[in-house]
Amino acid sequence: MVMIILGLLASGCANEKYQAKPLDVSQTSAKLRSKDTTSADFHAYLIKQDYQESNLPFAEWGLNELTLCALYYNSKLDVAKAQLALANAAVNSANQQQSPTLGGRIAHSNLANGDKNPWAFGLDVEIPIETSNKRQIRVEEAQHLAKVARIDVAETAWQLRSQIAKDLLRYHENIALQKQFTSDVNKQDTLIKLLEKRVQLGALSNTELNTAKLMQQKTLFSLNTEQAKSSEILAALAYDVGLSSEKFKQVTLKPIDLVATLTMQGTLLNAPDTNSLKGKDLQEKALLNRLDIRRSLEKYAAAESKIKLEVAKQTPDISLSPGFAFEFGDSIWSLGFATLLNLINKNQTLIAEATQLREIEGAQFEALQAKIIGDLGQSVAAYQASLQNINQIKLQQTAQAQLTQKLQRQFEAGLIDRLELTQNSLNTNLLEQQLLSAQFNNLNAALAIEEVIQRPLFDDFSMPAEANLGIKHE
Repeated sequence: MVMIILGLLASGCANEKYQAKPLDVSQTSAKLRSKDTTSADFHAYLIKQDYQESNLPFAEWGLNELTLCALYYNSKLDVAKAQLALANAAVNSANQQQSPTLGGRIAHSNLANGDKNPWAFGLDVEIPIETSNKRQIRVEEAQHLAKVARIDVAETAWQLRSQIAKDLLRYHENIALQKQFTSDVNKQDTLIKLLEKRVQLGALSNTELNTAKLMQQKTLFSLNTEQAKSSEILAALAYDVGLSSEKFKQVTLKPIDLVATLTMQGTLLNAPDTNSLKGKDLQEKALLNRLDIRRSLEKYAAAESKIKLEVAKQTPDISLSPGFAFEFGDSIWSLGFATLLNLINKNQTLIAEATQLREIEGAQFEALQAKIIGDLGQSVAAYQASLQNINQIKLQQTAQAQLTQKLQRQFEAGLIDRLELTQNSLNTNLLEQQLLSAQFNNLNAALAIEEVIQRPLFDDFSMPAEANLGIKHE
């Protein structure tokens, strides 16, 4: 009998063995440095996203190409996918039935009462039986939480794209400002040479010359500041896409056509279609498409399941206990059962707690909707204000262009010299710089609208399917 019990116990032991997996800092660092846009695995991933092999590697990288690189290489997505795997494992755990338990006992008598056999053996099996579909309810709750984790993966992917879009716009603005400041410095240099000639001839004091040199120093400082920003912006983009700075230097970024981009953006956002700023189209897209809205709904559903589980727990589980005993020569069969008597405590406290959790999730959902509506209203207002600013600067440019034509005619007629023409050219440059800043502010305002809606507004790019987000790479 003892051997039978030991055999049953041994057969019930787990076969899984512990496998250590210590973190190797040097190996992890080498893995990060090895990520490369020219790797065969990355190209295979791009081909699954419907890119033609003949077009790989990319000659120029825009927002969509950088986004796909981030979805493949950025470690943030790996963290979200690992959390999703944990949530899926929790679904399997919730679906497991309670296992029966096995117990045994052995006794020996000194035959003081004349028993025929001095030994007694006992074997008991306890079979738990859940009532009220508790296991199914636990699975339901775990499934909702797994959907929350799946949405977290999608939201992480969107956040990567959003951050890349912001940093890419910073890069284009930085390049444009460097060109603008370089043009200003060159024209200021021409102005300074003209002023120096007048000072040498005694026709002008050093005051105006020194003022011009001071303005050039300020412009040079602005140019140097933008040049210094370039490395920081490129390093941020490299981090966004999951590459080292050295590997990212191999990437050629696609230039931006500022006028065409603004025209296309204005056409889409101000036309009477689904992307229009007019009406409730954008608001409906935000309230229906945002990932945090969908996550909040799943968390509310999980809270509903929690209430159902606590209500089901009011019906206690049953435990059957069949057994066999051999007691000093007698064979005895038995069948017992056990359950929890909760005549006083009907689980009201836990039900009330779960109900309150549902109320919290419901209130958070309403608060989230209100915040989204408010954020969208603010971003649309900021976009429209940036448009007004652009239009005002363009009116000033029109007046400046008319003045420039007038001064050019006067110069050709000999009424003014090159100094006045050069000074006017610097005023034109100042308006161009103001327009440039206003245009990039407008693009940033449009990005803010995209971020509220959590979907691209200006191209047909769609995030890869979950299966492609989960591609393994070592």
